[in-house]
Amino acid sequence: MPIRRKINRPVEAIYIHIPFCQHICDYCDFPKLQYFRIFADKYLASLKKEIESYNVPDTIKTIYVGGGTPTALEDDLFLELLKIIKPYNNKVEEYTFEANPESLSLEKLQLMKEYGVNRISLGVQTTNDDVLKKIGRKHTFKDVKTAILNARKVGFDNLNVDLIIGLPEVEKEQFQKDLANVVSLGVDHISCYSLTVHPNTAFFLKGINEPKEELSRELYDYAEQFLKENGFVHYEISNWAKPGKESKHNLTYWKDEHYYGFGMGAAGYIEDIRYTNTKSISKYNSGKYRDEEEQVDRKDDMLYYLMLNLRTNRGIEFSDYLYRFGINFLQVHQETISRLVNQGLLVLTEDRIYPTYDGMMVLDQLIMELSE
Repeated sequence: MPIRRKINRPVEAIYIHIPFCQHICDYCDFPKLQYFRIFADKYLASLKKEIESYNVPDTIKTIYVGGGTPTALEDDLFLELLKIIKPYNNKVEEYTFEANPESLSLEKLQLMKEYGVNRISLGVQTTNDDVLKKIGRKHTFKDVKTAILNARKVGFDNLNVDLIIGLPEVEKEQFQKDLANVVSLGVDHISCYSLTVHPNTAFFLKGINEPKEELSRELYDYAEQFLKENGFVHYEISNWAKPGKESKHNLTYWKDEHYYGFGMGAAGYIEDIRYTNTKSISKYNSGKYRDEEEQVDRKDDMLYYLMLNLRTNRGIEFSDYLYRFGINFLQVHQETISRLVNQGLLVLTEDRIYPTYDGMMVLDQLIMELSE
């Protein structure tokens, strides 16, 4: 019987969810609620208790604070959040905060810098002010430029911006402008996510449709070409980075490694259990944290490993797969791999396979064929 990988390896990543927003965007389906101080006060107290209940080791290398909008907190509560996290960031290599341009003040940037934050992820979505207004965003492209200028001024040298592919009224020409605009600001990392319309969002209720597959692929093709020409590496399906600026935290997910998830609606993966916290603020604030758990067995883990690692340009390293599952991946899938290489969907080297750009665009096909 092939061996199972060790489950007690060090946990090196923490995700913290701050669900509060100053406004609710029309497309958003993340666990979130309108910001009210009375809820935020109780939430931070409950968050502190949840984190302390896990006896977090001193092996943490990445922290990611997302939302919601962490920067929606008032300055004193924002400082309280940073103080809650401080005991866990002594050995951290990458410490990210998500932010919206309109709430990323100079004061918050200075606080983050003081408390060891070294990466900012900015929700931009598009640089067209009219479209931003129509989708419920409260910032302008001028706010984006100001936020990035202030972040550089304070000393941040690792900045990501998020863009959405397929927003209403954003066809190819506008998307080209969006990419050109954010690249001109000298950012280090760009995430491009295709619009997904979720039930019960304003987009869903308005009858807005997701982009057609042909348009989505055309826009991804353009992003691939344009960003490559401007020095970015396409290292994950939806993510491009300047060399050395890849998101270390997100690579934890894509390598199928363990991580803590704290906060309302947060997901975590420790001791081979994938768990999701409650999305109810009242339950969370009363100390009832976990909502769902999945015990990951060997078969499930092999599928997770395949699905996640094939999203990236590092792909599947044969020695790592052998160590974790006791299986020679190349030997078992030699015929399928050769066929996918000949189709231009995979690259085979001495020590690994990884997807080409075309392979990334048909990831489901790769997973299906390599999991048989």
